[in-house]
Amino acid sequence: TITKRRIIDKWTKEKDAPGTRGGKTITLVGDDNVRYYFAHLGKVKVTIGQRVSAGDWIGVMGSSGNARFTRCHTHLGISRVCPLAEVYLLRGEIWPQKFLNAWRAGQQLSPSKAIKRMIKEDPLGCTRSRADTESALTQKTG
Repeated sequence: TITKRRIIDKWTKEKDAPGTRGGKTITLVGDDNVRYYFAHLGKVKVTIGQRVSAGDWIGVMGSSGNARFTRCHTHLGISRVCPLAEVYLLRGEIWPQKFLNAWRAGQQLSPSKAIKRMIKEDPLGCTRSRADTESALTQKTG
């Protein structure tokens, strides 16, 4: 289910606000209770609350946000679901390559076990990330 999306790229080099670095983004919470974050998109093709399935077209690869001066790509962050959109966890808590390889091969491999291990090892991740986000915002705005 799509829980958040940003269809306007608000990132500027001058401000470099953590919450805008991804440019055009999509946040999806899977049935496995894992948060999947797609950033630097060129176009967002989904709406909040929309349920999607493997193979659905959710966006177009791009170079929005702080990827504006790099090559076209999509950043995938896999993390726990937090009550708020903690910027530093959106970037991802686990390396996604193992899962990308499995999905490419047609395997249904969920990162939920890896996320559960991460939560057990770091139960305050959401709280710490929120504090880091607020600290970074305060530093940037004065």
